[in-house]
Amino acid sequence: MISLFGLMGAFFVLLAGASYFFYRRNSPVQYGISLSSMLISIFLFLYSIFGVGGFEGMGLGALAAALFLASVLSLFVSVLFNIINRHGKGAV
Repeated sequence: MISLFGLMGAFFVLLAGASYFFYRRNSPVQYGISLSSMLISIFLFLYSIFGVGGFEGMGLGALAAALFLASVLSLFVSVLFNIINRHGKGAV
């Protein structure tokens, strides 16, 4: 279970870093990264249920759930950066 949280943390750092990179360039791609990883994780979860099955499917489903949670958190942080800077505080 700890490795699943570590994997989710690694996904979050990767996605948030990529979103922040595009955020600094004022590009709308910053939201597309998180949204595309959400879609990939949903398709991966469905594949783990219907395509793989068994214990291998459970492991793949856990990986997809970790990716989905990390992408939701990354999208939340990216939107939060924009809200903070839109109000002129300039904290980020």
